[in-house]
Amino acid sequence: MLNLSSPHFLKFIILAWLGLVISGLVYFQVSQLKSFDSDRILLQDGWFLSFKKQLGLNTQIHEASLVLVIEQNCGCAKQAKAHITALKRFADEKGFNIIEHPYSAELHHVIPATPAAVIIDKNGEFVYAGPLSKGLACSQGSGFVETAMTNLVAGFNSKLLVADTKGCYCKNRV
Repeated sequence: MLNLSSPHFLKFIILAWLGLVISGLVYFQVSQLKSFDSDRILLQDGWFLSFKKQLGLNTQIHEASLVLVIEQNCGCAKQAKAHITALKRFADEKGFNIIEHPYSAELHHVIPATPAAVIIDKNGEFVYAGPLSKGLACSQGSGFVETAMTNLVAGFNSKLLVADTKGCYCKNRV
């Protein structure tokens, strides 16, 4: 017969409860991961020209620019606030022009999710497009943008397009 006051039974109950709590946390964290560009918007022909036109960036650019597109009501943007601040400081130190553009419904054809970044070199050429980083919190440690900026400053244009990654992103609505 099962003795409910047994120390072994109590340990079993505690371990089962702990396993259930950990499983629930993992499930809810993983369910927050979304694909950045599941509709393959960034892979469409003429995407970069459409992006520049939409933001009015077709004029001659004379310095490398970091364009940040952020939806203020996006919980992921709130989680990435420290990263965004550090990213702007980093871009400023590297001599980049920083253009912050709030997400608007007009951008849904060129920006699949936010927070997003696009880097343009001083000649108006494509350098980087995609999310700020990957993972649950889109934190500084997994940033793509810093790498692309560092490469550009070193004289190498990586032409890095990151569309197939998962993280904390707000899918943009029409």
